[in-house]
Amino acid sequence: MTCTRTATLLVFFFLLLITTPLDAQTLVRVATPGALTGALPIYLGAKKGVFAKYGLTVEVIATRNEQMNMQALMSDSVQFLTSSTTGLFYLGKQGLDGVGLGSWNNASPYSLGSRLKIKDLKELKGKKIASSGAGGRADAFIRFMLAKAGLDPKTDAQIIPLSGGSSVRLAAVLSGNLDATLISSLQGRHAEKLGLTVITVPLEYMWGINLTRRSYIEKNRPVVKNYLRGLSESVRLMMADKASTFAVMAQVLKIDDPESLEYSYQIMRADSRPDLFPTEESIVNVLKTMSYEDPAFLSIPPLKFFDLSLIQELKSESR
Repeated sequence: MTCTRTATLLVFFFLLLITTPLDAQTLVRVATPGALTGALPIYLGAKKGVFAKYGLTVEVIATRNEQMNMQALMSDSVQFLTSSTTGLFYLGKQGLDGVGLGSWNNASPYSLGSRLKIKDLKELKGKKIASSGAGGRADAFIRFMLAKAGLDPKTDAQIIPLSGGSSVRLAAVLSGNLDATLISSLQGRHAEKLGLTVITVPLEYMWGINLTRRSYIEKNRPVVKNYLRGLSESVRLMMADKASTFAVMAQVLKIDDPESLEYSYQIMRADSRPDLFPTEESIVNVLKTMSYEDPAFLSIPPLKFFDLSLIQELKSESR
């Protein structure tokens, strides 16, 4: 009887061993607003199993705007945000514990797309420009762009807020209801094929940012480090595996034209930073864009709300 019971227990524990994963996957949610371009390497890494190698199941959640992104992070509905550069400084300025972890792209996120045949940004005077709404990255960028062109963002143009990301704003311009909008720098050739005039806006500007909460790092530092390790590897994969990246870009950017995808891919590849280190100029320019709403942003030290210790550790480990 005892032998039978012992044998039964051994079989039970053996079955438990072979059906229970040795390394259980940790689910992390990443919120991204609007056009989803900031999450491209995350989508790719999740699809190709990069994050799974480091014990993570990554779920990307598209939100309507950066305000929803920030609310989701502060409520612990998500563990990370991507492409929420202005959101980081809003959180920090309010004394909340949002913290920047690194950035995979520090180049200009936007070009201007207009239904008008304009050659210079100064020709936007008196025109209607679609924006993401107050507090959003696109809204801040528009005001900075107009000011650099010598226009007063408050009086020289009508900035119209539209929720739903760049695709909604682009549709409003194509319909003739509005004159211009910012488009992703990756969508330039696609917009031209739709009949728009595209003007590039060359500028270092951090948009591949990823952030979390300081309190989350304190309790989950290994998880955060593995997330960044997976993100870095995903950026490298994006730069090396053109076919897989094309498939993800077509889905995320909603572009099926090979020429437009090639254009987008080459721009993104040239500007990618697998080491995830932001440039100081790219951060300063973010603060400059925000200063048109509140001059106090100019007094914030660029790295005040960042914790780059984890990507520094990853850099040291790779040597």
